[in-house]
Amino acid sequence: MKKAIKKKILEAVRTIPKGYLSDRVIKETIRCVLYDFLKEQGFRPVPAFRNPRFPEGPVDMVGVKDNHAVAVAFCSHPTIELKDIKSLERVACERKFVISFSPNQEKVQMSTFFLKPGIEHIYIYEK
Repeated sequence: MKKAIKKKILEAVRTIPKGYLSDRVIKETIRCVLYDFLKEQGFRPVPAFRNPRFPEGPVDMVGVKDNHAVAVAFCSHPTIELKDIKSLERVACERKFVISFSPNQEKVQMSTFFLKPGIEHIYIYEK
């Protein structure tokens, strides 16, 4: 699943003219790709999902099964952020992903400190 997601995101980002690329544009492109990817996988995509029992902010996207159970959850930022990890921890699901896309590999590597067991990391960047 990780390789397929990374491939689809990179394909989408490559189509955006370089002059228009920014962190916000990349983050929103990732959301769009995840939405389509989850539909292709047979899930119902739900953007900005938040567990109402907890104060942490929403995750970017979840995939819901037919029985309304959350199967997969995603957050994305240029680097791994603690707030995303906390939000992902509050979502009861089988798979959790944090997607980073900063060109500064060293900064991304340092931010992996925040990762917790059960949360997978996908690094999206190419020169």
